[in-house]
Amino acid sequence: MDPRLAPETFWPRLQRALAQVPEDARTPPPDGRVGAVLVLLEDTPAGPRVVLTRRRADLKSHPGQLSFAGGRLDADETIEEAALREAEEEIGLRRSTTQLLGVGPKFFIPPSKFWVVPVFARWREPHALDPNPWEVDAILEVPIARLLEPDRFRHVPLSDRGSSWAWQLDDDVLWGATAIVMAILLEVAVEDWSGGLTPETLGEDRAVFPWEDAPRVPRRQRIEGLPEVLQSALPHVTRGQMAEVDRLLRELGLPLEALVEHAGRGVAHAVRRLVGGDTSDARVTVVAGTGGNGAGGLAAAKLLAVAGADVEVRLLGDVQLAGQLRALESCGVALSAFDDQVTPRDVVIDAMIGYSMRPPLRGAAMAAVEWLDRNDVPVVSVDLPSGMLADKGLEGRCVTADVTVTVAAPKQGMAKPITQPYLGDVYLADIGVPAGVWRAVGVEPFDAFREGPLVRLTVAAAAPDAGTPDQGTEPG
Repeated sequence: MDPRLAPETFWPRLQRALAQVPEDARTPPPDGRVGAVLVLLEDTPAGPRVVLTRRRADLKSHPGQLSFAGGRLDADETIEEAALREAEEEIGLRRSTTQLLGVGPKFFIPPSKFWVVPVFARWREPHALDPNPWEVDAILEVPIARLLEPDRFRHVPLSDRGSSWAWQLDDDVLWGATAIVMAILLEVAVEDWSGGLTPETLGEDRAVFPWEDAPRVPRRQRIEGLPEVLQSALPHVTRGQMAEVDRLLRELGLPLEALVEHAGRGVAHAVRRLVGGDTSDARVTVVAGTGGNGAGGLAAAKLLAVAGADVEVRLLGDVQLAGQLRALESCGVALSAFDDQVTPRDVVIDAMIGYSMRPPLRGAAMAAVEWLDRNDVPVVSVDLPSGMLADKGLEGRCVTADVTVTVAAPKQGMAKPITQPYLGDVYLADIGVPAGVWRAVGVEPFDAFREGPLVRLTVAAAAPDAGTPDQGTEPG
């Protein structure tokens, strides 16, 4: 046995580390969506081993991935109670056989919009486990010693923060949220567990991209009754092409004011459908940036207010079209600077940054993304989720949208599989780009709006939450 895994070494180190986790680091936001996972560890002659599950490949959430038993908290349930209940339901664990050791630091997983809190337990009286056939494909009991073998080390390349840990376990890749928790465990319980290696030093031959092969399921449809167009049948435009489209439209005498009204109408219509068709009881928060994307959000705010919705606007800076503020004030819309201490209303329109985005998110925009992390409300993004790049897709943190209303044409980055969980259900809004303008920027004109100015873009299948840890927060 590796002496670092001996009971007299491993368990005291782990318990000391858990005792030192500050209360605020292990406590999720009160208005967030919270899930607890049970890190169940048992003694063996070769050292501890950890119990994992392989999720069924046909599940809508994290299909086919390795995970800990866990799930969402029920009302009035503690983190520890939720972790034990989920383990009982998923793998047939008898609660009385475990000794709870403590709660680890929380972290956020945007594709699922969940705060994950790990609960560590020592399995004092191991017994046969019974996988729930509706959720679990198999139960794996993985020796910690196997995770210390350098040949199994893998890494998930990140866009702006290096790489994150992953492991090759026979035919399975351990990655994502489960790997985040595993790395936390090894870091505190096993001295120098990686031998000085870091994910960034492993090299390209050990890079893994598990989301590329993740099982695919249909996008979750959030809005009923709109015409549908296959997204792959439409041209996907670049940031440069959209900038040129905007310039050519201005030359034709179509001002920004007219274009954002069209975009705002599509967004307002999507929000109306999202809340059931009647805006009289809708409570909407619009977070608006300083550019054309923000102007589209302000246009949607005005249209929703006129339709009877209770709308507030939170501004990230000076707006591009000052007349929009006067119009909103005349509608009785509350205008104020963005404040991340204020609770959002029932729906949030993300109109912070559009196709002109240059990474990384910073300042008020990053604060707004973190604010959305802490508040479990539906998000409708204008054109692209703020932080997503028109050309590359994901490169750092971005908003996780429930609905994206993209404008004029889908953007090139939206075709990449990894973007799907962040886009949510996708709709295309017509802003009246003439065929001659499309040809001038090298795009073959397309006819997507025969049945109306807002259409749903469908894909054959998508991985709804197969995002990378790149989009997650640091634990704590």
